[in-house]
Amino acid sequence: MPWSKKLTLSNLTDFPASISKLEWLNAHHKQELEAHLDIVQTAHDEVALVCSGQQFLCVAPNSLQAFWKQGLGVKGFKTHIAADLKVPVAWLEQLPAGVPVGCIKQLTIAAGSYGLLFAEESFRDFLLPGRHAYFEVWPKTRLTLCKQSQVIDAKDVVQAIIASGHAVLSTQLKKIETSDQQLAVWWNKNELVHVTSQATPALASSDLKLELISLEQAPRALEEHIVLAMRSNTSIAGLLAKHVTSYEVPSEHVGMLYIDGVFHASLKPGFYAYWHGGNRLSLTVIDTRLTTLEITVQEMLTQDKVPLRVNATAGYKIIDAPLMLASLNDYKDFIYKEIQFALRAAVGSKTLDGLLENKNETDGQILQYVAQKAQAQGIEIVSLGIKDLILPGEIKTMLAKVVEAEKAAQVNVIRRREETAATRSLMNTSRVMEDNPVALRLKELETLEKMTEKIDKISVYGGLESLLKQVAAFKPAIDK
Repeated sequence: MPWSKKLTLSNLTDFPASISKLEWLNAHHKQELEAHLDIVQTAHDEVALVCSGQQFLCVAPNSLQAFWKQGLGVKGFKTHIAADLKVPVAWLEQLPAGVPVGCIKQLTIAAGSYGLLFAEESFRDFLLPGRHAYFEVWPKTRLTLCKQSQVIDAKDVVQAIIASGHAVLSTQLKKIETSDQQLAVWWNKNELVHVTSQATPALASSDLKLELISLEQAPRALEEHIVLAMRSNTSIAGLLAKHVTSYEVPSEHVGMLYIDGVFHASLKPGFYAYWHGGNRLSLTVIDTRLTTLEITVQEMLTQDKVPLRVNATAGYKIIDAPLMLASLNDYKDFIYKEIQFALRAAVGSKTLDGLLENKNETDGQILQYVAQKAQAQGIEIVSLGIKDLILPGEIKTMLAKVVEAEKAAQVNVIRRREETAATRSLMNTSRVMEDNPVALRLKELETLEKMTEKIDKISVYGGLESLLKQVAAFKPAIDK
């Protein structure tokens, strides 16, 4: 039956050979195939490497491949897959460096790093720096690269490595599991590289230094060397952020530290850091510098029923912050209200005139009252006084008229006094002139000089003597 026959052409340079229905042919015509082909068949736990010149092929487990015998020839290597998935050294010498070949994965691990090989969620091998190759044949095969300074604390990874019982646990990695009241701080050449939380298993390179931190007395201050490391490197501060609460109290301030809402300590200016151990820490910062408080527009009545609006200014300092916070919810509101009470008492007990005339006395009265109240709450009132007294418009007008009348009376008194003095001086001058004709003559010339200063032109008729006679009537002694 010629119509049932079929001819398939194959290329002798194919690597591997492209043979359709290879499994059926190998089962029924194995001898005919072996005359021209090398048949490579692997079991479920085997893998094979086939080389032909510079061509390489990795035959996966439970696979069947055929290779033509013509050409450069074929070399095959077969091996069982070990638990660590390592490629035999003899195979590694055959493979070109860094080139993946089928199910063989090659890589080079740099100095200062190592690799963790997993397959089917199980730990397979620990790879040191250098060239490595492993079989990537099982499901979920993966390689995790880690730095020598890296700490492994992912729970599933740590458990998988410990469960494997691999020799690396005694040679390359050390394990630690913290208790509920412990933290593990890892150092690499005096540099803090990791912090392991409470009740957490961890693995790290044996080159790392381990320091266990007890939280039984938490919250408590950080050790000095950890504080220095944290302040010198922001990345270290980030590692500690989950376990540490830190505060900075500025100069001229005081800090009130509370633990779970209860006052714990008063902190001077400086930097503070605590292992909180799950406790809730909070800090209230109080400014101890002199602070000014303005009391604005207080409507009040004087003793003589004159309405006033009063502005006052106070200066205060916090001298006992714990006492102040323990006794007052809002210390600024307390000071404000006490000053209001003092102002009303002082203004209400004085008339307007008394208030205006004795402002310093009023300021002292207010200061004494408020200072006594504030002292009992840990606050010192440094200064307090009335800044402005604002009168209603009609009162202000009346007061202005009173002042105007007083000033006018003072002007009249002064004017009369000056007029009396001038008259007395004039009388004294007349007596001198009466007895001294030369002095009178000089006075006349002075008067004439003043008159001529205001005249543009002077025409003299009859001589100077005639002019003088017309200006004033002279004594007979002068005529002579």
